[in-house]
Amino acid sequence: MSIRIVKAISKAKLAEMIGISGTTLRKWLRRCEKALRQMGVSRNAKMLPPCAVKHVCEEYSIDLYEDEM
Repeated sequence: MSIRIVKAISKAKLAEMIGISGTTLRKWLRRCEKALRQMGVSRNAKMLPPCAVKHVCEEYSIDLYEDEM
């Protein structure tokens, strides 16, 4: 059984981990910009806090596990 741990991560690292380009990740983030702003994440932020990483992963059905981080 894997334990899901969500950590703060850079946008570049997240894109790399899930196998998409930075451009694609930026498009995805624009689609949920309102929710991210409510979490205190600015459009220019380099790092995504754990709540934002969790939101993006849930929104796009992405599984990140501790061994991947």
